[in-house]
Amino acid sequence: MKPIVLILPAGLFVLAYSAAKVPEGGSPWHKRVLTKDFLTEGLSAGDLDGDGVKDLVAGAFWFKGPDFKEGKLYRPGRAMPINGYMEDSFLSWVEDLNGDGRNDILMASHPGKDMTLYINPGKEGDWPAHRVMTEAATESPLWLDLDGDGKKELVCQQGGKFGYAEVDWSDVTKPWSFIAISEKRTDSPYTHGLGAGDLSGDGKMDIIEKQGWFEQPKEKGGTWTYHPEPFAGPGGAQMLVFDADKDGDNDMITSLNGHGYGLVWYENRRKDGKVTFERHEILPEDPSKTGPGGLQFSQLHALEAGDFDNDGRMDFITGKRFWAHNGNDPGERDPALAVIFFNRKEGNGVKWDAEVVDDDSGVGCQVLAVDLDGDGKLEFAAGSKKGVHIISR
Repeated sequence: MKPIVLILPAGLFVLAYSAAKVPEGGSPWHKRVLTKDFLTEGLSAGDLDGDGVKDLVAGAFWFKGPDFKEGKLYRPGRAMPINGYMEDSFLSWVEDLNGDGRNDILMASHPGKDMTLYINPGKEGDWPAHRVMTEAATESPLWLDLDGDGKKELVCQQGGKFGYAEVDWSDVTKPWSFIAISEKRTDSPYTHGLGAGDLSGDGKMDIIEKQGWFEQPKEKGGTWTYHPEPFAGPGGAQMLVFDADKDGDNDMITSLNGHGYGLVWYENRRKDGKVTFERHEILPEDPSKTGPGGLQFSQLHALEAGDFDNDGRMDFITGKRFWAHNGNDPGERDPALAVIFFNRKEGNGVKWDAEVVDDDSGVGCQVLAVDLDGDGKLEFAAGSKKGVHIISR
């Protein structure tokens, strides 16, 4: 296979591969390598050029869909060596924030530092950049509609407090206002483990962290009630909230340690009118033990939910964050796995069938379960120190 050399602005070259190699053993999964260069710790998708087709954002670059052979700079940037961090690109989201009909890019830099909004000008060249937050802490901020008003908020930490940032929708480029929902919890911006979803069953999103969850008040501006719960020790990555066992309430899935081992799901149970949780192991925290199919791996630093087999049951994806701390984490030199955990009904519960879809890509701080080509099937897309990859079937 011959690489396609992309000649990009500022004279930067990125190698992209136009076809995929079928993994050994006849796997139906195919990997497309957009680049082997380290461009980003996270990845996002959306239509940036208005042609109705999703593109991919990887750091300072966007790759034009549907073939992703063409990469373009929308701001200054370059590939970096893997013995470091992509300080200005840890997570990103694609959305039309200013309402002009063109999708913009919202990008989180190194944990606890800037959140930058890049406004799509509809033409080549650098996009206008607006620093909307000077601190957006935690390892996995969330961009979602927290209060159900049809507008999104940025869930994160500031000053060691959990909360969310509100956008001034009259001018989205103005600094965003942070609203704390907790007392100060830490002096570190590197808090691992954050999620949002309705755990109480009242129709409102709650905020979940590794040591418990905050129940959203009935009225905006009210006090968020904290429920301590030992979910995840050191903490992992995105904490996923959905009805895994199809019993009508939302459960929660989380890695236990974003730089170690362990993966669990918490079954939401009602007891005496209160929300309680029953813990179920998926991957052991003990590295000498294995989970489904003899599987074990570390560095589960990104998770995302999606129905990959279209059976109406929500699955999820994760993988190894390769070289996260530059070779200093447990299992760091093991294969960079990309894994889908399929949700199978087992009695009244769930059996998670794990399928390794690739062993040389993994995840960064953000992974996508996204239908890039519009065929109704989800792809596994990630940007990491292994490059930028799309895995599909």
